[in-house]
Amino acid sequence: MPIQTFVFSFPLNESVQIGDTAYYTSTTQVGSHTHNAAGITELGPITQIDSWSGNTSAIHVDVPGGVQLPSISNFIMFSKDNRVNLSSMLGYFAEIEIMNNSRAEGEVFSIGCDVFESSK
Repeated sequence: MPIQTFVFSFPLNESVQIGDTAYYTSTTQVGSHTHNAAGITELGPITQIDSWSGNTSAIHVDVPGGVQLPSISNFIMFSKDNRVNLSSMLGYFAEIEIMNNSRAEGEVFSIGCDVFESSK
């Protein structure tokens, strides 16, 4: 699979990482809105990210043979592997019980907890 380099004249989204999958689509301008003109084509995994001064940046993508490369007017995007980048914790849980020992009525407006032990 050949590595293709895509250079941009602006900084990349700060959440793009090596291992993300790059895609592209062609777009059309309809009034003041840009619309997806065709389907989305997968380019392949991002293998390297470069950033230079002057807001110039580049991604290197491992593109399989036979995949048509995007033109300069195409929109390039990326997605993350959801097996690696989960937005919630896995595994352990907590259970609580809240009691009002007073005879007066009480209200609970909010209960929250966010615990994450990363040393295991």
